[in-house]
Order: sequence, then C-alpha cells, then structure tokens
Amino acid sequence: MTAVGVDLDAQRTLRKWADRRVETRQRLPQIVDVEVIASSADEWETVRPKLSAYQLAIVDTAPGVEHEMARMLAICRDASYVLVPCSPSTDDLESVVPWWTSLVAGGANGAFVLNRANRRTKSFATSRSALLRYGALVPVEIPLLEDIAAPFSSGLSVVDYDKAKGADVMADLWRHTRREIGV
Repeated sequence: MTAVGVDLDAQRTLRKWADRRVETRQRLPQIVDVEVIASSADEWETVRPKLSAYQLAIVDTAPGVEHEMARMLAICRDASYVLVPCSPSTDDLESVVPWWTSLVAGGANGAFVLNRANRRTKSFATSRSALLRYGALVPVEIPLLEDIAAPFSSGLSVVDYDKAKGADVMADLWRHTRREIGV
C-alpha cells in the first residue's frame, strides 16, 4: 500500500518525526520509509490533487482548528474517515465535542478515539460515556504508555519494535480504521 502523511499543523510535529525517521533509517535501513508533505490548510487545494497518487493519505490537522474552521471542515469532508483524538479530561471534551458536532453537520464521517486512557479511572468512564452521547467511538483506547510516546524522538513508532507495549493497540486501531475506509 502506498501511503503519505500530510502535516497541516504549524508545529510540524509529523514532518519533524519523518525527518528524524530518515536519520534513523541511515542506521536501520529495514525501517519502512515514510513520506510526509508539509503544508497548510491554505494550500489544501494545491496538495489535494497530489494525493491521488497514493492509496492512503493520513492528514495531521492542527489542534486549534477554530482559526481555520471552514477550511478544516472542507478538508475533513474530503476524508474517508476522521479520527478525533480525545484524552479523558474535561478540557479535551469541551474542545472536541463542539468540533465533532461541526464535523457531522458538515458531512464528515469518523469517530472519536480515546487516548492517554486508563480504564481504571473515573475520568475514563465519564469521558467514554460523554463521547458516546455525541458520536461514534473507536472500540480501541490508546493507553498512556511510555512505549507509545518514546519512539517518536527517533522518528519511530511503537509498531517498529517487536513486542513493545502498545503495539497491539495501535495495530488494533489500524485494523478498525482499515475496515472503516475499506482497504
């Protein structure tokens, strides 16, 4: 499958991750190459036609979408599936629920995904229930694990390591997403 990442976030975290991955691949050439296009919401109409050369495009949007709401809604409407991450916190819920409502009203398809989750906490249960009141929720929660976050500093991901804690969860999230988008 040919895939590409598109980083629309001004912080360029996905692009920086990809740059670090290039450096890591010099030492570990068996690591899969990942292409990431750095762009902005303003340039979406220029970037969008280029994506037809790929079977899959993963688009990283800025966390504060309010500044470019109309453009972000148009980008999400173009998407086959939109994952809206949310940690089990009041701050995240107050941010993502209105965004989700706008996405649905704008014709986008997708689901919430709980991240930094700890199933044993009350905040997890409360957040999960709240999200289910507003929309679909991915049946996989991303736990708060160092094994998930730590590889990013080398341009790697948890699935690049054999038997890393959290790799199975990320594989499950991918399986769910593949079913949703039909690949």
